Amino acid sequence: MIIQNQHSAVKHKESDPYEDSSSPPPNGQHPGWRSSQRQQQQQGQQEQQEHLSGSGGGIEHHPPKQVPLIQLDPIGEKNRPWQADQDNSGSGLESGPISDTGYHSTDKEEVIVDDEANVPGSEISEVKESAVAIATQERKASPVSYAHFLSAIRRERNYAIALMVREADLAVQSTEVYSVTNKNQTAPSNDVHDYLSLSKYYWPNKNKLSGLPYKRIDGHVNPEIETVRDYRLLRTMIREVHIMGMAYHFTGRKEYADKCAMRLSEWFLDEATYMNPNINYGSLRKGEKLGARTGILDMFTIFRVFDALHYLKQEPTWPQDLIPRLQKWFSRYVQWLETASLARLERDGDNNHGTYFDVQIIGIYLFLGRVDDAREIARKALHKRIDPQINAQGMQPEELARKTSWYYSVFNLQALMTLARWGDDLGVDMWSYEGPEGQSIKKAVDFLLPFSLSGGEGWPVENLRGFDMTDYLKCLQIAWHIYGDEMYIEAIEVLEPRVQKDMDEGRIKSVSTFMCDISTLLEATVRGGQGFIWHWCLT
Repeated sequence: MIIQNQHSAVKHKESDPYEDSSSPPPNGQHPGWRSSQRQQQQQGQQEQQEHLSGSGGGIEHHPPKQVPLIQLDPIGEKNRPWQADQDNSGSGLESGPISDTGYHSTDKEEVIVDDEANVPGSEISEVKESAVAIATQERKASPVSYAHFLSAIRRERNYAIALMVREADLAVQSTEVYSVTNKNQTAPSNDVHDYLSLSKYYWPNKNKLSGLPYKRIDGHVNPEIETVRDYRLLRTMIREVHIMGMAYHFTGRKEYADKCAMRLSEWFLDEATYMNPNINYGSLRKGEKLGARTGILDMFTIFRVFDALHYLKQEPTWPQDLIPRLQKWFSRYVQWLETASLARLERDGDNNHGTYFDVQIIGIYLFLGRVDDAREIARKALHKRIDPQINAQGMQPEELARKTSWYYSVFNLQALMTLARWGDDLGVDMWSYEGPEGQSIKKAVDFLLPFSLSGGEGWPVENLRGFDMTDYLKCLQIAWHIYGDEMYIEAIEVLEPRVQKDMDEGRIKSVSTFMCDISTLLEATVRGGQGFIWHWCLT
């Protein structure tokens, strides 16, 4: 059967998973907002593809097939991860368990069309026939049998979980204290509970006997940053809580949940080891009395903790007061993000720093149940991030100006794609958005593609530290799932073995993107997707 929704000939109300079912679509848009934007994108796509087909790298370009968009009904309102329950005193914590399928019925009206039904001349019939015919033809043309596909899925799932459990076991065994108090120097405030990190591109001033104040040398990392361990410990804590939380989800092993509870209390809450809810001294440049705005970037991966909490809170022995106490801490921290002068400067950044500010604050807003605030950030990002950061050719000028221009071009693309996934859940379509000069996420992906295949040959600007393909390959895989452009899958066929070889030979860490791929296929571009595992794709 095919389930038709607002894009079919039958008109009915769209259900917003964040709001009452009687509410209108976001930002006053027509219920067919996503389909309309996709059609607009597709109209101008042919010209862009003709331009890109000769862009190098030996990949023949095949435009994506024009398949009518058919979306399934999104998950129900009560299963949103941090939706406040009416009986939960406004804590923002969802109390009910997740279903086995992760899919819930809503009040939204559905029209069920039997595959055998024939409705001559109707829009439903046309959509059914064109979509099914194209999908059937592609399925028959595939050289991979369904049995082999099932075998591959199981194999890749087992590999992903094995890597996950190996890392989670190491995290459980670690006895080191993860705390801002675990450092041999304090911030200028002399408060050991204040977070402190050093600016990595700042070096002693050779013109001053004292070396102060430090001066910037872009692209060259000062190893002195490792003498203050707050940054490393923060990122380690976030990564380990995330991996243990996901390992708990797949294995049910209680020791993972217990260790996560301990780590979160240790970093944020325990009297002896807590962190003050601000980053006043992040990316400190020695000789200055206050940190730099760029230090706020240190916290951007925190949404991975919120992902893990969605699963961890289902452990029967999980401390019931822990998440409310964390929400109280992050309420204070987000107030600092909204009001502090350093935070305002970072928010207004016109490069990756501004983009990752949005990534960070949206994640926190959703954790706190402030969905409207999160949606507003996503909506503004269309004009505040995509328009100024990507030009008509797909270049990211602010990132190209950096000494490590390839790294930062990919880094900001990761942030934009993360925002686009937030947008899926919030009713803001960033994937198909085009700015007044044709700026788009897809163009940013396409600009980097030929250089990824050529190993950076012909790159138009200075670039230090080479052309690592690991993170760009992740972006490319997501772009394939979103846009279905054949040149992406052909490029993946070339790049994936290269990256896998580096993993096998120990040059880079072994990771699996299987969970990312499955999650993206099932949830990306579908409003109401839960979007928990997909964060592995980009961070």
